[in-house]
Amino acid sequence: MLPLHPHDPPSIGPYPLLGRLGEDGAARSYVGGTGDRAAVTIVLLKPARATDPSFRAEFARRVEALRKLKSRYVCAVADADTRGVVPWVAFVRPGEETLADLVEGNGGALAPQRFPAVATALARGLADLHAVAVPIGPLRAEDVLPAPGGAVFAGPVFAEPPEGEKGAVRHWAALMSSIAGEAGPPLRFRKVIDGCLHPDPDLRPNPRELANMLAGAAAEESAPRGKEEVADGKRNGMRPLVPLAAGVLAVTAAAATALVVSGGEPAEPAGTPEVVVTDCTEAEGFTPPEARSGGELDASHMAFSPDGDLLAVSAWQEGVGIWDWRQARETARFHEGAAETRNVGFLPGGCAVAAVVPDSGSEEEIRPLTGTVFDLTAGTTIQYRFGELTDGTGLHTELGVEELAVSPSGLIAFTGWGSEAVVPIIDGKTGERTSTIDIDGSRPVFIDERRLALSELVSFHDWSITVWDAYTGERLHTVRPASDLDFSPIPGTDKVVYIFGNQVIVRDFVTGSQVEAFTMEGFADLEEPSIIELVVDPWLDRVYVTWSDGAPEDMEYYGSAWDLGSGEDVLPEGMAPHLVAPHPGGEVVAVRTEEPGVRLLDPETWELVGEL
Repeated sequence: MLPLHPHDPPSIGPYPLLGRLGEDGAARSYVGGTGDRAAVTIVLLKPARATDPSFRAEFARRVEALRKLKSRYVCAVADADTRGVVPWVAFVRPGEETLADLVEGNGGALAPQRFPAVATALARGLADLHAVAVPIGPLRAEDVLPAPGGAVFAGPVFAEPPEGEKGAVRHWAALMSSIAGEAGPPLRFRKVIDGCLHPDPDLRPNPRELANMLAGAAAEESAPRGKEEVADGKRNGMRPLVPLAAGVLAVTAAAATALVVSGGEPAEPAGTPEVVVTDCTEAEGFTPPEARSGGELDASHMAFSPDGDLLAVSAWQEGVGIWDWRQARETARFHEGAAETRNVGFLPGGCAVAAVVPDSGSEEEIRPLTGTVFDLTAGTTIQYRFGELTDGTGLHTELGVEELAVSPSGLIAFTGWGSEAVVPIIDGKTGERTSTIDIDGSRPVFIDERRLALSELVSFHDWSITVWDAYTGERLHTVRPASDLDFSPIPGTDKVVYIFGNQVIVRDFVTGSQVEAFTMEGFADLEEPSIIELVVDPWLDRVYVTWSDGAPEDMEYYGSAWDLGSGEDVLPEGMAPHLVAPHPGGEVVAVRTEEPGVRLLDPETWELVGEL
């Protein structure tokens, strides 16, 4: 922060100015606050721009778009005056330390353990900004603030001149290269950064593609992993969407031929263990402090227990809640108020839940995410971390778990930002690692007790689906190409469902033969289509797919639910559920639509039968 110039105003609106941040051809930015505390970042148009009617109108449009934007990676608008003599806007400033301060305090380079979260957060912030048509110019570390989840843009409204989304990723790459220090970015990021700096804009990813490419990125140094048994302490937005550019849909017949690679005979899946079902609806290990309605929950993940009596709901800012859905009663809650919680899964028996939550034992400003097993009856936890504490620093060597999957026998597979490009598998009862999959994969899903499926990024629009023996770590099969990271195996079979272009493909991954294909009507005609959800309901033999198009404030949603037997789309016209959780046995289907809240529908009539 620079001292104020003699010609700078002492205050803007109700905010006394504490210092100047910088300027471009359109505006100056300041830090405003009370006393010595920085509370807001203020962007003030320069007089020449303030008298330009067209630019004033554009400035007002951007401010209004940012008011409506709900992003974890962009500071919220606190106040604005777009009709005054000199328009201005103020953004909430969550902290005084900037990314530049963080880099300077670490000897001129961003600490490697922070690099993945910061890089990914800024890419997601760019995607959110460009979704509402707010362009970004050159990025400076002074305009970025460290925050839980990585980092946030402090005042993203005065880019001049705008360079479009392909220019934005170049600015992102330039910033990440500059803060990496002499050692350069972690190896796993270098190819992505080089791609964003390509001289031909057409060969760069757009911000949303960049954000999704980074979802599984990690540093390369190896470090030990550990587990710890502890007592539990205590977006807005949707999970990352992977777009399909128009060029990807124009695929030649040769390219559309799936490549299926098998490692010998298919693994013989062991029989599903007998599940001892107890009445977990009365478990009191994590009793909620007060009753609440689930009608406003901004659900990000949902899953039923094996017996179908409980429904786990992970929600942004609301933690994880376990619901006796028939009674609309919350029976357990943990990590309420956490900045981020992710997917959940029940262990056999239904009285233990595995979830991706912030590390309750970390004192770091950015708490790493862990895979934690919550015993709903005993009230105890087993926590699995991707990294041990680094001696003498108090820092974790990596930033943690991204996703998890639970097998019918209670094994748990983790993906995330680890020091090694591997997927660890642990025993959910003990926390001991049982095996390791040598792949930097994402979207883990158990097909049965023994076989684990993963998605792997090959290039910008090219994903592969791999099937592994969870006990030996052997690669069994590979299906490629897929054009999105979302997929779902059909449990207990040799079939996998995935996206390629505008089609939903059902393929036998052992023989390589295509079993079925469904067309997402109108998908190929959309400007920027994004897959939101792909879910297989093995009890009713259905495939649910939802996709979207457009900026957040004008987003349009589309969906289908195909019957695997008849091929009929059974989803009512106009319905496009963002999240779907099929009930084991087909009693209901839990959905979250465009509006917050969890609704329980009759899967045959689609009538509402209950709400949380």
